[in-house]
Amino acid sequence: MTYDLIIISQSKGDLIKVTQNCINSIRKENAETNIIVVETGDNYPYRVDTIVRYEGEFNYNRALNLGLQYAKSGYQVLCNNDIIFHPGWSRMGDIMKANDYLSASALSNDQRQRLCKRGDICYEGYIIGLHLTGWCIFTSKDLWPVIGKLNEKHKFWFSDNIYAEQLKAQNIKHALICNIRVDHLGSQTLQKQPRHIQQLYTYSQGRATREFKSLR
Repeated sequence: MTYDLIIISQSKGDLIKVTQNCINSIRKENAETNIIVVETGDNYPYRVDTIVRYEGEFNYNRALNLGLQYAKSGYQVLCNNDIIFHPGWSRMGDIMKANDYLSASALSNDQRQRLCKRGDICYEGYIIGLHLTGWCIFTSKDLWPVIGKLNEKHKFWFSDNIYAEQLKAQNIKHALICNIRVDHLGSQTLQKQPRHIQQLYTYSQGRATREFKSLR
């Protein structure tokens, strides 16, 4: 299996190490990868396949859509820079193919998944933080002709809610795969922002989600 790993990065101060740790964890696996860093901060010479410069007001899904323009593999991994991939993560494509999943998440350290059984188990659903983890989503290249690009309604929070709605609209199943593991270090970039910026990209996005659902 081949993978495009699209990492949203903001290279400032300690956050450079956060992005580099993510890249390092990816490369511990003997997998064919195309690593794409979408850079929203300062220029930093990561040793990856492509660095894409993001300009303008930040929008999470727009940044991912920009990175997807450089995708060329069978599977894409859409992720924050504060993700650590555990050994064995590259088996995800085989599992998705065997189960006809075009979209999936890996088990993580999130408390919302604490009751999920480990092992060869798949939980299908769209509950954010449980089945669908917006900080790290695995997709098949066959997904994109069906749903088109990611909806850019939100700046940051609730971008995964909108993605879930895009899947539901096309009757595409999403699953939590419990024998693949990633760790999410938890909003490392967001926590570095001023409080008013944190508010703008988080709770204030909820209204737009409700409006989107009311239009369906």
